[in-house]
Amino acid sequence: MTTKHSPLNALKAQADKIAATLKAAERGEKIDARFAEKIAAARAKESFKVGIVMDDKVITIEMPWATIRGTNEAGIAEYILGQMRETRNAIN
Repeated sequence: MTTKHSPLNALKAQADKIAATLKAAERGEKIDARFAEKIAAARAKESFKVGIVMDDKVITIEMPWATIRGTNEAGIAEYILGQMRETRNAIN
């Protein structure tokens, strides 16, 4: 388990895996059997909700399938990583 203070590489690895699973599901590829049934059910809805359990919190992220389709894997991973680390996007 990780916290927002865990090493960046551990958090990034988790975010990358989640993003890869989301993109694979969006493309209709075969994914881990543990998630396949729930993701297949979620494909009938407009958005996908994922829960990330960490030692210090539980994060719930809801993303429309259109956003998943229109965003590359690295962009999704970056967003998830930001949520895990509780960083804010500064607008300049």
